[in-house]
Amino acid sequence: MDPSSESDCYNEAFFNDSETLCVLVDADGQPIAGSGSMSRECWRHPPCRSLFQLHAPCPDTDCLIRRAFSGGIPVQETILRTDKESLTLRVIPLSDRQGHARLALLLINPGSRQAPTAAIEAGAAHSFDSLPQTVFETDLQGRITYANRHSLEKFEYSESDLGSGIQIRDVICEPDRKRLQQLFFLAMKSEVAVSAEFRAKTRSGKSFYALVYANALRQGDRITGLRGMLMDISPQKATEQALRDSEQRYQHAAYYDPLTQLPNRVLFMKRLGYSLERAEARRLPLAVLILDLDRFKQINASLGNECGDQVLIRISRRLERLVRRHDTLARLNGDEFALVYADTVEPDSVELLARRLYDAFAEPLHIAEHTVYLTACIGIAAWRRDAVDGETLLRQAAIALHEAKTRPDKYYAVFNQEMQTRRETIFRLEKQIREALQQDRFFLHYQPQIDLGSGRITGIEALARWNGPEGRQIPPDVFIRVAEETGQIHALGAFVLQEACAQNLRWQQQGLPPIRVSVNISAGQFSQRDFVDNVLQTLDDTGLDPQWLELEITESVVMDNIQAAITTMLKLKDMGICFSLDDFGTGHSSLNYLRQLPLAKLKIDRSFIQDIPGNRDNEKLVFSILTLARSFNLQTVAEGIETRDQMEFLQQLECDIIQGYLVSKPVPAEAIPALLRESNG
Repeated sequence: MDPSSESDCYNEAFFNDSETLCVLVDADGQPIAGSGSMSRECWRHPPCRSLFQLHAPCPDTDCLIRRAFSGGIPVQETILRTDKESLTLRVIPLSDRQGHARLALLLINPGSRQAPTAAIEAGAAHSFDSLPQTVFETDLQGRITYANRHSLEKFEYSESDLGSGIQIRDVICEPDRKRLQQLFFLAMKSEVAVSAEFRAKTRSGKSFYALVYANALRQGDRITGLRGMLMDISPQKATEQALRDSEQRYQHAAYYDPLTQLPNRVLFMKRLGYSLERAEARRLPLAVLILDLDRFKQINASLGNECGDQVLIRISRRLERLVRRHDTLARLNGDEFALVYADTVEPDSVELLARRLYDAFAEPLHIAEHTVYLTACIGIAAWRRDAVDGETLLRQAAIALHEAKTRPDKYYAVFNQEMQTRRETIFRLEKQIREALQQDRFFLHYQPQIDLGSGRITGIEALARWNGPEGRQIPPDVFIRVAEETGQIHALGAFVLQEACAQNLRWQQQGLPPIRVSVNISAGQFSQRDFVDNVLQTLDDTGLDPQWLELEITESVVMDNIQAAITTMLKLKDMGICFSLDDFGTGHSSLNYLRQLPLAKLKIDRSFIQDIPGNRDNEKLVFSILTLARSFNLQTVAEGIETRDQMEFLQQLECDIIQGYLVSKPVPAEAIPALLRESNG
């Protein structure tokens, strides 16, 4: 449809009716709805100012609609046309809740008679009946004197009901009626239409959100009532609510842990920042605590992730009951929780809190058919006006947590500068270990094991050694611990296994009698899925017969997952490899599980050997271990033998094998042939 035909459509529809035409337009003059015999095809096309040929196209200062919107008050004008009769136009701007006019009523009256402003005339009523919006008029008492057809249908009333004195407040929900009264008072004082949102209701009680526009009706200088338009905005409100709900869900997901519903790390750090500012202003101490569940990975592995999730949820609820309302308890990740504990006036209050938190784990959890026993470690960092920020405080608590995990006698640790120094040392060693592995700077020493009955060497233990960057030897317990903490134990363990097997074969190729070499296996190595394949591949690469390899594991390695450990050990035992249990007596192994393990030897920890003979308690422990080993048909190896008295005492108790400086300190591979020849006489 071209512009001229569109204009003809409007003009023909209007002038054939010769009645008041009502058009709802936006600020650009675009028709939103129209009345009379105008079809929708007409009023949904380009702006009415062009189609009705009322004035020059915008932007033009004579644009009647623009003048009404810019001034914010009704504008009326009579236009004399050359080809048709004159038109009286009235534009009434409708203000929104912020007082901005975004819609307007355009009333067009044929002839020079005034556009209706007081009671509805017959022609105007017909026009309003054609509008898809609710239009109404009231008297000064709020009684509805007119309602267009859409109003009656919307609110489930008939024209006859209007005579019974329906009040406008009757179609507004009770909580909003006072605001409606305020809107009407404002409309009577204002030159422009005012608006507000309300909850409206139908005759049957169905409610919906409505936007009501209202302006005063005047006869001369006298106000006779109000004219209003009501628009159902329920769809818009539903959209707004959906957006708010979505925003709330987003905010919750951004700041809360979805499993426990505790604050997450992001929200924890925000609140920690606020707490530090408050502590600084009030000059009160503050502490951050990190709690970590012990052996939680084993719970997931043995009982399943669903059970593990329930453990975290239950523990969260227990911890929540122990903290104050203004404290922040959060789940940082996995099985790690954190707490901001502010206003700690009493010096020992933080440690008392740590005790209560630790005790929360004492009572077992009953989940489905499982009973779960838990323990935890706690790291504490205290802020005392020393300008430490939140990130630093949390990092200090993490360092203290790590320290607590290394202390068998205490479940918590409070950060101090010595811990920081140790962490820096570990960081430096981690880098140096990585470089040493890349540059093949690790090497092995070997310590013989002597059969007490025959006096011959029956085995040799391979021990890793490392000369640090400055050329001085780093103690094995130091670099092995760091390697375990940083995950480099896998590469170091693989090197030791490869080199020990290769060296044992070289000794045999030199004509020396075959002998077992024992290699220590870390928990990280043993738990690898491809551990069995790696061991067998190493034997294949080096050519060593499996019967000449012994693997040493500790109680903690086995007890982490006993069934998986048994399966792994059986696979290797079937290939001819034997196992010894190292540091026996220092862990918490069950005798029932010990009976199931496919072991060949028990190694008695050196801590039980140091004070014998003489220490009655240690003597009893050693005797008990030897008796237990014989009952399980296991050979026994006593480590750390340094005196002849120790050796003779163990001979009397019928210990099988000894190892220690009394026999030989760890020596390079080149020294072993001479020791073997001397041993075999």
